[in-house]
Amino acid sequence: MPTNAPAIQPAETILTHAEAASRLALLAELQTRLAELGARCVLARTRRLVLRSGKTTAEPSGPTDPRLYVITPAGTPAITTDGTAYNLATGQRYAASDPHAAAARIYRSRSATRP
Repeated sequence: MPTNAPAIQPAETILTHAEAASRLALLAELQTRLAELGARCVLARTRRLVLRSGKTTAEPSGPTDPRLYVITPAGTPAITTDGTAYNLATGQRYAASDPHAAAARIYRSRSATRP
């Protein structure tokens, strides 16, 4: 057995198609607001795919949290949403009910990290 085998990652929560679409729409709204400020972003749907073989019981496949990647000089942090807040990889959270304010705060913090 190889010693450099990748570590097994915990499974992401599978969302219903309606919940994944709702979260995607919230992130698309944030993407629009960030683009208006001049930020470059990429919105990505994500999906967990479990390959089944034989009679083994496997966890389900399906849509997982979509992600909005904000392209910055310092990297490409991912933003997700739970439907009530935008969640940044740094642990910051901004209300999803106000994408204008969330975009302004995210953009300001992104601009502050520029070299």
